[in-house]
Amino acid sequence: MIKLNKHIGAALIYGLGALFISGCTSKNDVIIDDNAKSTETMQPAQEEMMTTPGENNGMNGHDKMNDTMAVVKEESYINETTSEINGKSITLKSVHFAFDKYTLNDEMRTIAKNNSKLITPVTSTNSNVKIKLEGNCDEWGTDEYNYALGLKRAKTAKDALVRDGINKNKIVLVSFGESNPICTDKTNNCYKKNRRVDYRLLP
Repeated sequence: MIKLNKHIGAALIYGLGALFISGCTSKNDVIIDDNAKSTETMQPAQEEMMTTPGENNGMNGHDKMNDTMAVVKEESYINETTSEINGKSITLKSVHFAFDKYTLNDEMRTIAKNNSKLITPVTSTNSNVKIKLEGNCDEWGTDEYNYALGLKRAKTAKDALVRDGINKNKIVLVSFGESNPICTDKTNNCYKKNRRVDYRLLP
């Protein structure tokens, strides 16, 4: 009986030892899996930290500053002219054109309409006032071609004023071609400044 009990006891001890070892192994497996999961959950955060500021994070302050600077730069090409009528200053924005074009895009049509709103009360109370529209071009093309293109651009601005109710007999058209640049740099932004029609009020 004692020998049998010893065998049974040994078997129990062996079995418990195996369970203990097996339990440790499975626990180690869980730890490895947890580490793997932890690495996966941390990886996006690490990648985000390595991302260049402003590249993918829309809330980045530097990115917002760049956007603001881009807007200012884009708007900076629009020219303005100020005329004095009866001691009052009237500032009108120029309309600008795409390369080799004489049609207005939506933004320029809005500017032309705003100019009409400023001009209408002046012409209605000052019968002698004239509106001078000066067509201009960039330096590309021959003098003759740019003169004709400048005149077409001035005519486009005139048609916009007439549609807004301004008497066509009060409008004078002039083309300077490429001879009246407001910018002489060899850049696209500079060329955009020169492709324009300036509005001037003549007493």
